[in-house]
Amino acid sequence: MKNMEATHQMKATTISWTAVVAIFALAMLLALAGAGCDNQTAQEHQTEESTACSDHDDAAEGDHDAQEADDHEGHDHAAEGSHAAEEPDDHEGHDHGDHADEAGLSLSERDRRDAGIELATAGPGHLELNTRLLGEVCVNEERLAHVVPPIPGVVREVRARIGDEVRVGEILAVLASRELAEARSQYLGARGRRELAEIAHDREKEIWERGLLAEQDYLDAKQALLEADIEFQAAEQTLHALGVTEDELADLTGGHDAGALTRYELRAPIAGTVIELHLVLGETVGEDSDVLTLADLSTVWVDFDIPQADLDSIREGQTMTISASGIDVPEAIAVVDFVSPVVDEETRTALARVEMPNAGRHWRPGLFVTASVASEELEASVMIPRDAVQSIEGETVVFVPEGDAFESVPVVLGRSDRTHVEIEAGLGAGERYVVEGAFALKAEVVTSGLDTHAGHGH
Repeated sequence: MKNMEATHQMKATTISWTAVVAIFALAMLLALAGAGCDNQTAQEHQTEESTACSDHDDAAEGDHDAQEADDHEGHDHAAEGSHAAEEPDDHEGHDHGDHADEAGLSLSERDRRDAGIELATAGPGHLELNTRLLGEVCVNEERLAHVVPPIPGVVREVRARIGDEVRVGEILAVLASRELAEARSQYLGARGRRELAEIAHDREKEIWERGLLAEQDYLDAKQALLEADIEFQAAEQTLHALGVTEDELADLTGGHDAGALTRYELRAPIAGTVIELHLVLGETVGEDSDVLTLADLSTVWVDFDIPQADLDSIREGQTMTISASGIDVPEAIAVVDFVSPVVDEETRTALARVEMPNAGRHWRPGLFVTASVASEELEASVMIPRDAVQSIEGETVVFVPEGDAFESVPVVLGRSDRTHVEIEAGLGAGERYVVEGAFALKAEVVTSGLDTHAGHGH
């Protein structure tokens, strides 16, 4: 028993010493490990310091190199930017073919050709001062016909319309007239009596020539023929006055029905255009009814009212240029045919009239026109065409060449006629100017936003 307890005690003691030894060994190992870690940490710290120093030197050197590179690159970029800023302007000017600088408005050769720019030299010339008159186109009343039925009747047909061109003798309308029927009946009766009187006259003459008839009987027959002939001629002339033609008389026989005897054909007395029509089917028209108006519009009159101040400027035989604004009608040249010798008491104007051809029917009656009459001729020291003068921002200018560019030069205008204008200041005799294409230059100035005085130092 004691031995067993002693054995257990010895085992416990052995285990205790083993544990102590193990703990001691572990402590030694931990101590050795800590020392190695410190050495490694110190070494690593030394390495980090060395690396940091190296990085600082490299960074400093890099910053210096970067600064030099940036300075050099910035200088290059600035130079390149300045050069690039100049190139677009040159390129843009090359693309557009024109530019504005202190020398004026410059255009390429192609743009000049496209604009039709032509130059001329300013110089003296003659100006024809004109008097302007307002007038109205009128129907030529010498070629006007008011168609009026010579007898009363009822309208049965209307064959004409407003604007129709008709020929002489063309049927315009058909009427039914009782008076015409009576006139035709009288004509037929007179024609029959004349034929009988002529037969009796010829028979009496033959018997008288044989000596079988007294002369008085022959003379009575001759007198009866004469009276029948007068009656017949009167009836025939009555129908002619009513518009019945010879052919219609030849076709007229006693076998016609009443409808044919009353038929009256209203015919055109002249060739012309129907400008008025007052005919309605079924209405009764009389001898005082102006049912239709024809006008020969191959010629027209133009009437002008001349104010008192211009009476001395307008004379018969003068040539005037007539135009109408707002419609596509070419100008016409006409001669003054008539100037009224009296002045209207109300308007204080005198009538002037011209007659002019109207083959194309462009000059319609009622159209208002303007006439220009040359009244005086003057000398101008400097004159240019009106189209060469342009207005920009309320200023009157003329374009002049200046090297390869064009300037807009302000000018003072004087007297003018239909085609030219006098230059009182701004452009002298012998100076070159743009005579064709000035409007294109004006458009270029306006669209490009240039100053009106660009290029001439104002």
